[in-house]
Amino acid sequence: MKPALFLALDTATDRPTLALGTPADPGPNAVVPHRHDLSREIERFTSDLFAGRGRTPADLGGILVADGPGSFTGLRIGIAFAKGLARALGVPLLTAPSLMGAARAAGTGIVVAEYGALRGDVYRAAYRFDANGATVLMAPTLARADSPPAIDGAGRATDADASAAALLGLIGRPGGPEPLADPASWEPSYGRPAEAEARRLARDGPT
Repeated sequence: MKPALFLALDTATDRPTLALGTPADPGPNAVVPHRHDLSREIERFTSDLFAGRGRTPADLGGILVADGPGSFTGLRIGIAFAKGLARALGVPLLTAPSLMGAARAAGTGIVVAEYGALRGDVYRAAYRFDANGATVLMAPTLARADSPPAIDGAGRATDADASAAALLGLIGRPGGPEPLADPASWEPSYGRPAEAEARRLARDGPT
């Protein structure tokens, strides 16, 4: 009997990635050229992944989606797609930070991942990867780009390392992706308000 597959999506960056496989064999990333292409390409990329494996959505044992922080639009598209597919198939929806996948793709040991967050800021997190899985040393946070983390000797990862396949490979490992108890009401961690919301808050204050 073939092992259950997982579909993984990381749409938090300008370089969205998808992967289809098992934790032992996550396969390569399918890279969408730009997040602006995501809404019209995500279904085609997903179909191509299944065709390449000779499998169908009925073979899925779960869906993993990166929960941010990152692009508001990209996250909304990827998460809406993942939620809808998980509900239609009746399979678990799992999440993990995009920064974790980028850090894991960049190496093992201690890795600091940073994504540009505009306005002189970065999204930053730090992890340690070993045979036991992943340990969070610094949870994803918004930080000033000119305030380097105080972690000596760490590897580095950027949004260019974002990897759905790396996240998929961490399923079932301690500290890795976790299933959501209530996918319907869950919202991702955008990291900061969208530009329109930031302008509204600056104008009107919190409501």
